[in-house]
Parts: sequence; structure tokens; C-alpha cells
Amino acid sequence: MRSFLQDAESRSETEKGVETWVKQVRDVAYDTEDILDEFSLHLSLLSQPGRQNGNFVLSLPRFFHYIRHLRTRHRLAGQIEDVKMKIKDISNRRNAFSFRRIEDATSLSSTLNTWHDLRRASLFIGEADVVGIENPKRVLISWLLEGDRNLTAISVVGTGGVGKTTLVKKAYDSQVVKKYFDCHAWITVSKSFTAAELLRSALKEMLEEAKEIIPVGFDTMGELQVVSKLKEYLQEKRYVVVFDDVWSTNSWEIMKFAFPNCCCGSRIVFTTRISDVAASIEISSHVYHLQPLPEEDAWKLFCMKAFRRESKGVCPKELESMSRSMLKKCGGLPLAIVAIGSLLSKKDKHVLEWKRVHDSLYSEMKSNSSLESLERILLLSYHDLPYHLKCCFLYLSIFPEDYLIKRMKIIRLWVVERFVEEKRGLTMEEAAEEYLNELVSRSMIQVVQIDYFNRVRTCRVHDVMREIIQLKSRNESFVLILNDKRMSLDEKIRRMAIHDSCEELPLDLRFPSLRSLLVFASSISLGEAFFKGFRLLGLLELDGTLLFEFPPELSKMIHLRYLSLRRTRIRELPESIGKLKNLEILDLKHTLISTLPHGILKLKHLFQLRGYGNSFHSSTHFPLTHGMSLPVGIGGLTKLQKLGNVEVNGNGDMVREFGKLIELKRLGILQLTRENGMDLCYALEKLKHLSALYMVSIRTTEPLLHLDSLSTPPRFIQRLYLKCRLPNLPKWIASLSYLAKLVLQYSNLNDDPLKALQGLPNLVVLELRDAYAGEELCCDVGGYPRLRKLGLLMLRQLKSVRMEQGSMPELRGLDIAACEKLEMVPLGIQHLRNLQDLTVWNMPDKFHQKIERPHGEDFWRVQNVTNIQLSKYSSFHVAYAKSIGIIV
Repeated sequence: MRSFLQDAESRSETEKGVETWVKQVRDVAYDTEDILDEFSLHLSLLSQPGRQNGNFVLSLPRFFHYIRHLRTRHRLAGQIEDVKMKIKDISNRRNAFSFRRIEDATSLSSTLNTWHDLRRASLFIGEADVVGIENPKRVLISWLLEGDRNLTAISVVGTGGVGKTTLVKKAYDSQVVKKYFDCHAWITVSKSFTAAELLRSALKEMLEEAKEIIPVGFDTMGELQVVSKLKEYLQEKRYVVVFDDVWSTNSWEIMKFAFPNCCCGSRIVFTTRISDVAASIEISSHVYHLQPLPEEDAWKLFCMKAFRRESKGVCPKELESMSRSMLKKCGGLPLAIVAIGSLLSKKDKHVLEWKRVHDSLYSEMKSNSSLESLERILLLSYHDLPYHLKCCFLYLSIFPEDYLIKRMKIIRLWVVERFVEEKRGLTMEEAAEEYLNELVSRSMIQVVQIDYFNRVRTCRVHDVMREIIQLKSRNESFVLILNDKRMSLDEKIRRMAIHDSCEELPLDLRFPSLRSLLVFASSISLGEAFFKGFRLLGLLELDGTLLFEFPPELSKMIHLRYLSLRRTRIRELPESIGKLKNLEILDLKHTLISTLPHGILKLKHLFQLRGYGNSFHSSTHFPLTHGMSLPVGIGGLTKLQKLGNVEVNGNGDMVREFGKLIELKRLGILQLTRENGMDLCYALEKLKHLSALYMVSIRTTEPLLHLDSLSTPPRFIQRLYLKCRLPNLPKWIASLSYLAKLVLQYSNLNDDPLKALQGLPNLVVLELRDAYAGEELCCDVGGYPRLRKLGLLMLRQLKSVRMEQGSMPELRGLDIAACEKLEMVPLGIQHLRNLQDLTVWNMPDKFHQKIERPHGEDFWRVQNVTNIQLSKYSSFHVAYAKSIGIIV
């Protein structure tokens, strides 16, 4: 049934009858899954008969227990028969109504015609209706007319509805472009194009423009004939060809042989939603990433559309607040602004009427033709996704409006939801990150923050697209937002989210088919009774909720694979946590839990156990890290991949246990003593897959000895945090060729660590926090070839820093804080051409004065830095700690 649903997904895009039929199959698949899960639930509860005098006998209570479960099995058998009958009825219904196959030409033709009608509208927008494209248009025209004389590609990339077609059409139609090129062709690319069709269309347009005769048999020419004819026609001509809305990365590969490079300054222009299309073009190229309109331009366009009749484009004061709120939903997308503005222009200019439209955008999209067109254009990207990515993208509808989605959070959720297909050579999380990157490449997800490793840190879904996928996932019973007014307690809802916008929870909340529950409501108190109706739950996200005790009902949810109690106020876990034998991820970060019970040792499927938090003390510059104490025997959880942070309190037996966890990729250890050095080295040599290691000594003044005894460190380690006093920098650190992030804290090294580590080929982030007792730091030519972030923090004796020209060529961010004797910026900082951010905290007045614009004597050294932040704030470490990721 699942395979059928994947195959049928594309049929339901265009045929309402098929859509209804597919929904019926999906419901039956849900019923089947419920029966299987309920059977396994009762099977686990059915205790085995006891042994007495060598014979198996049933006690009277066990006998009645056994009979009760026989009755349950009989009921489940009856349900299986019901499912079989439903499947038979659905099959008969399909035959009775003779649903067309997906290959049906009529259906496909209808889809393409609708799609072309929607695309065509963008080609005929008048100048008066265009806002905010003058600068990108100027850039585009300069790329068309100037620069390389070789054949060059220009790609305009952006999300659906952002105005790619409109921008390119305005540049293409400009008189300077028309006069510059000998031949012109504009090709709207269908999703089921053939190379022969597109090339024939291009040649025909050029022939008609030149008023030349179209050859006999032109419409029946094969692909090779058209390629040859077009190439021959374009020889020694300067031409421009636009391929509008390209979806496939191999589109250019198919057609490139038809376009000769005559060194005349010819140009090929692509518009696409998929950045990989631009990256796949091997000829010299420019890429313009078209962004949504800035707020001022968006407001101007909205007012032009919504108030062009009565107010001549001026918003009445009483409607401004509601208009701004409506505009926010558009997120700067011109297509959305025009569609919603045009809709509102036909409504009464009354606050309550506009509020009704604002609150019912779902239904308006189905009943209003302009909004229906908006929905179709945005959904083109969704329909082009492979099946597994459709599930991943629909899942994003579960998050609240304006919610910043963290990369690792959504990756973990996708993995636990079983959306991610196994890929040889990749972990499930690495495969899920590829999914995320593909959605970003397809302009379906908006990236909010990028980290120094060029990875997505946080992202979000455009508000209009979020409205659309919430409606789609609701119709498919994929996700339910609890405050949905159409909610029925009998629905087969699989996933549910509770947002802060939900005013109160229904007391009779029962969803027996629910598999995933995510609570994003920090203002709602969850009582004990709340958790009684979710016995088949596999995923429970309670991050930040008002929860003070571990609900006893959670121990009965034996199907749970994911449990997040992050940022709740729970202080302890019960022994009954051991009943959750299918648990894979347990997230206890930033809770008050300091000790885990022995029951945790029964969770043999656990592959992530995370529990730590930070606190600040007036006597320290850096936040203190707290972890959790574990029972002896943690080495038996051999599937663990992430474990942190564990407080060992000098226990050598516990340290040696880590050596048994050979699948570990991330490990955090706190409260180490100098006596643990040898045991630690022994354990680390066993952990061949370790990629991140976080180690903190029990006292910052006590040396952590014997780290040099580590003869074969984990070779693939990428992140290393050492928070302990070191007599010397361990020699093996300089041999870690894959190391990307290194934090040294309280090390108090005597030798220059900046010079000692400059040969690390892949180091991207280096933080030195109270880690050096010397007066000078130096980096030689060629040092740190990939470093992007450097932090020099609380180096009390430091007087000078020297960066030779040619060192740190990729450095983007430099933080300098609480270095009391440092009176000037690093010598050579003026050579760091990629430096964008210089952050200075709690430094001497003389340091600040030297780089203050415009008269500071050293301002010339930093004048090219984009963003300079200076602060004398005495508690700098609090703000600084919030701005960086300091935990493994």
C-alpha cells in the first residue's frame, strides 16, 4: 500500500476523483498500521507463564490475564478482516469508475495548459506594475552587454513567485538589448519538454523575427536535424536565448551542442528555482540570486494593488495595521503581494472585512481564482519533488508561523519519522542533511543563518507556502494543528502540533492513531491526564513546555522512539524509563536532571542520549557546563552514537566504560581529574568513529596529564573542546587533518598555540579562551588556509598579534575580548580581505580609541571590515556566550 501511495501521488495532482480514491487507500494503510502496532503493544504486555517444580503452570490471575489478551487478539483478527473488505471495495470502486492512468495524455495536456497559462501572465506585466527591479535589471543588462566575448550563461535563481520571469523579460525587452543582439528567442520550458521541441521553437522564433522562410518539413525534424540547423543558423551571429523556468539539471547538457561559441558575446539565460541548475552549467556563467522585495518596495507594490481605485495607491490609516499584517504573510514575494492585494482591492475597505480575509486565507485560496493561481504556481515546486522529499517538506507545516527551524532538530525528526532512506556510506543524519540541502537548492526553504562551515544553521518556510502546505497536509490527514476548527476527534490523524495560539486543550483529547505529537506551547500547562490518549505514540516533542514532573503515562508508550524533554523543569527520571525499549533519542538538554536511573541501561536501541546545560557565575568569564551522572554499565548501550555530557567525577571505571561504545560519534565528558588521563587515552583509542569530543577537568587549575599518551587518536575527529589546564599542547592535535573546530579553554599554554596549529589544513573555527600565558601570537604566511572564525578571549598577558600577509585568507570573523594588555588590533589585519565581522568586548580604552571611525590612528587597518562591534560592557561574557555555540 505504501508503494502504491508513492506511485499514485502524482495522479492526485490533477484528478479529483483519483485524489479521493488515494485518500481512501491511505486511510486503509493507516488502519493496517494501527492494527500491527496495537498487536505488538499487547504482545509486549502479555507476560510469560511462570515456572513451578519444573512444569509451566498458570496462576489464577495470570490465567484471566491470558484470557483477556486472547479476547484482544480475536478483536484484532476481526479488524484485519475488515481491512481486507475495505481494500476489496476500494479496488472495485476503481474499476467501476475507470480512473485514467497517469500516462493519460488528456490529463497531462490539461496540466501543462494550466501551467503555461499561469506562466504567461508574468510575461505581460506593464512597467507601472513593477516595483523594486531596477537594480537587478541594471546588473542583468550589464552581464548581457559587457564582459567576456565567449558564449556565457546567466542564471537567475529564486523561489517561485519572486519575479524571475518578470525581471528577465524586462531586461530582454529593453531597447539596448534588442539592438545589441542579432537574434533573440524566448522559450518557456515545460516540465516534460523534449530537446527537439525547445530547439525547434527557438529557431522558429529567430526565423520569424528575421522574416525568413521556415523550411519545408520543419515541424517533423528530429533532434539531430534541429541541432544541426540551429547551429548552422547561429554561426557568426551574436544571439541571446532565454530558457524560462528550467527544472532539470541536464537541460543544458541536452541542448548545448546547438549553440556555437563564435566569440561574439552571445548569451544563454536561464530562470530556475533550483540552484543546482546554475551550478551544472560548465561554460563561464553569472548567477543572480533574486531575493524577495525589501519592506519598502513590498509596501509600495501592495498599496498600488490594494488601493489603486479609491485612494490612488495610498493606504487609509485605519487599515494600515491590518495591511501590514497581511503584507507580512506575503514575505516579499511579488506574486503573493499582487494576488492578495488584488483580492483585497475588491473587498469593502473595512477592518473587520480585511480581518476575515486575513484569518481565512486557507478557504480563500480554494474559492478565489487569483489566490488559486498563486497556490498552483507555488505548488509546482512541491509537485516536482521526489516522494520522500514531499513527506519531508509537508512535515515543515508542523512548525508555528515565523518559527526558526534548527538544522539538527529537523534532521533528527525526519530520521525518527522514517522519512529518510538509507544511503550506503552515509549515516541517516548525513542523508537527511542532503535532503535539507536539496530543499534549499530548490528554493523551497528559506535559509536564515549559515554557520562558518557553510551549513544551514536555521531556516524557515515562507509564510504563504506554509499556509499552502498546512492546508495540503491537513487534507491528507498528514498533520493536524490542534486549533484547527475543522478538527474531528475520530479522524485518523498521524501527526499533531500544539502551538501557543491554541487557547486551551480539550479535556477529552483522544487520538488513538496518533504517531507524533509536537508541542510548541510554552504557555500551556500539560496535566497528567493529557498523556493518556496516545498509547501508539512514536515521537513526543515537549521542548520548553510547562512540565515539572515526568508524567507516569509516558512509561506506557512503548512505541516511543523519540522523547524530547528539553528545557522542561523536570528534575528526575523514574526507573520506569526502562520500559521504553524502542527509544532511540532521549533529549534532556537544559533540564534540571542531574542523575539518570539504572532503568536507562535497558534502552538497548538508544543512539542519542543528550543532557547538559550552562550557568553563569559572577567570578567566571565563561559559562559553566553541567552534565549528568550515569549508572555504571553504560558501556552496554552499544548503539549509542551521541552521548553528552557525562559527569564522571574522577571515576576511572566510568571513563573506561566509554571505550565499549565503539559506535560513538560525539562524546562529552565532565569532571575529569589528572588521574583519569591514562584511562581516557585508552578509551579514546577504541572510538574509531568519533567526530566530536568535549572534555572538561574537575578544576580549571588542575593539569589534565597524560594526554600525550594517546598514540592513535580518532583520525576523523572534526570538533575538539579541551577545557582544562595543559602543561603542553598535545602533539597529536596538530596531526588531526580533518579537525574543523578547536576550542582551548583554561589551558594556560606557554608556547604560541597560533603558530603551533597553523598547519591544520581544514581548521575553520579556532577559539583561544584563557588558553595562553605568553605575550605574542604569530601566524606565518600560508597558515590556516581555511580558517573563517578566530576568537582571542581573555588572554591576560597578550601584548601583540601578528598575521603575515598571505595567512588566514578565508577569515571572516574575528573576536577579541578581555585581553587586558593588548592595545592595538593584530598587525596585518588590513590584508584579511574576506574579514566581515570584527567583534570587540571589554578591551582597554586605548584599543577602542585606535580603531574608532574616522579618526582612530589604526582605523585604516580595519576600514574594509563590513561590521565592527565595539563594547565596554563589563559582563561581556554573558552576551558573548549567547552568541556562540560552545557546546559539542
